[in-house]
Amino acid sequence: MTESRKPRLVPTGYCFCGCGGEAEIGRWFVLGHDITAAAALRAVQGETLPQRLVRAGYGPDRSVVQDAVEQASWVRCASCAYAGAPAGLAAHHRAGACTSSPPQPQPEQAGQPPTPRDASAAGPPPGERSPRRPGTAEDTGPVRAETGPAQGLLLPGTGDAIWKQVPLPLRHTLAQAAHRLVTPEQPVLREKGNRGVRYALRAAGNKRMTGRHWHALLAAPRESFGSARSERADRAFEVLREVVAQYVAPAIARQPADDADGQTADPVPAG
Repeated sequence: MTESRKPRLVPTGYCFCGCGGEAEIGRWFVLGHDITAAAALRAVQGETLPQRLVRAGYGPDRSVVQDAVEQASWVRCASCAYAGAPAGLAAHHRAGACTSSPPQPQPEQAGQPPTPRDASAAGPPPGERSPRRPGTAEDTGPVRAETGPAQGLLLPGTGDAIWKQVPLPLRHTLAQAAHRLVTPEQPVLREKGNRGVRYALRAAGNKRMTGRHWHALLAAPRESFGSARSERADRAFEVLREVVAQYVAPAIARQPADDADGQTADPVPAG
């Protein structure tokens, strides 16, 4: 903006959050520590994102995304409003997040059977049925979230297209938080009643989420993710609340008043 030159930084091999941990070659942070550092910086500076945008000269009258396209090599999707780095746009298309662009074929290794797109990283155990696919009788209908990040919302069925269109930045942030919960795995996740949450976190960490996984995470209470003092569990729950606030709740509000069965959908709770 007003600075003529910015300091040139290079990775040093140590995490830039200051934890003293060793980062991988060419990386600035230990996995997940960039999120922690960004949250800590916001806490120290005491500024919200709107305040930071205004201080940098952006806001309703000036798009930070447009400047990123014009000045920072971001690119826009030709079929929807998505914008991001070239690698992010490629992932946006591969994930089928853009409903106007055809799904991209996934390369398969020679001699290996194709992997179902909706399968979790570990795949179904021997003898189990293959993962549910949209449009089948196995898809569940709308479910009211009694607890969890989406508490009070009527979540669309697991086969609804809403779950395939979660923005890539939100899925990426969730992937990092989920990976930290399952690597190593939090003890509470090994409890029998948390099996669905554990599988969903694994799928989130590998960016292979289905509607069934979103239901499991968005309706799970905070204690299902870890102990009350677990910073990693706090972060994962916070990210899921961000997904609800930034995407799920607005997407539900934009849906037609009548669902596919001709029944009137419940209104989205205010706030």
